[in-house]
Amino acid sequence: MQRILFLFLIPAIFLFWQETNFSVQQVLAQSSAREDEKELLAEKERLKFKAEMQNLLDAASKSGFSEKEIREITVTRNGKVVHVWDFLEQAKLQQKKDTLANKRSKPLERYLTVMDIAEEMESGETKDLDSLKDKSIFVGAEEK
Repeated sequence: MQRILFLFLIPAIFLFWQETNFSVQQVLAQSSAREDEKELLAEKERLKFKAEMQNLLDAASKSGFSEKEIREITVTRNGKVVHVWDFLEQAKLQQKKDTLANKRSKPLERYLTVMDIAEEMESGETKDLDSLKDKSIFVGAEEK
């Protein structure tokens, strides 16, 4: 009886373990892929909207609208009123911010040399000496 139970139980546990392990990984991969796909679609839609708004402003300026009239152009998107000029200005600022962040985060392929370390130590020493000098300024007969 125990042999039969053992022979049935071990393969059942193994199959169950393999199936649950595989399905959990598959579900996690699918949810991650869906999130990435949603982000890509949202980014494409945002870029498309930005290009359309830029074309709108270009067409308005070519057709003779004044600067004031161009700044007052509004569009309704998803039930919200969007001021086209302000939207494009904020998009430009965001793009500048992103490029600046990308520039800062790029790793530099530079290694420390002995000269770099020596210069850092010397600059630290001069800072220490300057702070000591500031502390020991004499005012009359008393030390400050």
